Amino acid sequence: MLTRAAALLEAAVVILIASAQITLRSEDPNATALAGVLNVLNKTGGDLNQYRPLSAYIAYALQQLVGSDIPPFQAIRFAQCALLFSLAYIYYGQLNLHPRWRLIGIALLIGLISLQLGIRGPGGFSLDRFFDTIFYLMAAILVLSNHDLWLPALIAVAIANRETAVFMPALILARYPLSRDLVRQRRPLVIAISALAVAAIVYLGIHLYYGPHPRIEQSYFGPDMFLHSLDMPGQTAFFVAAINILPILAIVVLKDVDPFLRRLFWMIVPLWFAIHIWAARLGEGLMYLAPLALILVPLVLQGLERRLAGLGDAPAANAATVAAQARPG
Repeated sequence: MLTRAAALLEAAVVILIASAQITLRSEDPNATALAGVLNVLNKTGGDLNQYRPLSAYIAYALQQLVGSDIPPFQAIRFAQCALLFSLAYIYYGQLNLHPRWRLIGIALLIGLISLQLGIRGPGGFSLDRFFDTIFYLMAAILVLSNHDLWLPALIAVAIANRETAVFMPALILARYPLSRDLVRQRRPLVIAISALAVAAIVYLGIHLYYGPHPRIEQSYFGPDMFLHSLDMPGQTAFFVAAINILPILAIVVLKDVDPFLRRLFWMIVPLWFAIHIWAARLGEGLMYLAPLALILVPLVLQGLERRLAGLGDAPAANAATVAAQARPG
């Protein structure tokens, strides 16, 4: 059995190597990352990019801090990966996954991310999508640590990075499902509604500040977008590479996982996939990184771990089940 110190050391080594590997894959030969940052700073970004200013301003602030001519994109990517994988390790631990299973989860994320990056990958540099996943993992850790009062403040920052942060209140609702016990449910419900209200205020404020920004390329939605994606070489292949067989495995083991993960799956995954398939290129797999890291990967790992251990859905077998039913402190 691994001691705690040995497990943490092993995790740190894996995270550092993983972060370096993803950083090496984060090539940007056409300088699209720089163009994206400059477009936001110059207020020439198209809809929806102009309304996602946080990552661009973080990049610009770090550029000023180090006195460089351009933002330190490689250093930012390394820091993003180190933070993302560290938060995933902590969050998966809150779900009571064994340290080795947590490392398997990180390895899955490395593979899924790597397939979308590089010269042949369709994902681009995608600063905001990495930050989006980081914010979601932070929100999950706060909720499972009884610090969900911080969620409205976190979503105020996260919504300025990407509008998909609007799903964050589902974390509270997944942990504390509605019941007849209105006294018990009042606090998490108020926090979830407050987080949505804060997100709406920040989102509208950003739109009012920047004003209308038409898209800088031809837009497709609905069936047109889906058919347009199918007409583009490699789109289907990259989509399958991004999500792999995780959704299928998730359905298979769904009954074996904590109620928190089951509810979170149904609250977020179907709608997230439907929206992005409806309104985005099919092959841009990094758009699915947040639900993959937050829900699909830990759900599949928890289900498989329990099945292999013969634990099934026994509540006493997992401390996360108790945590998922507890009231915030």
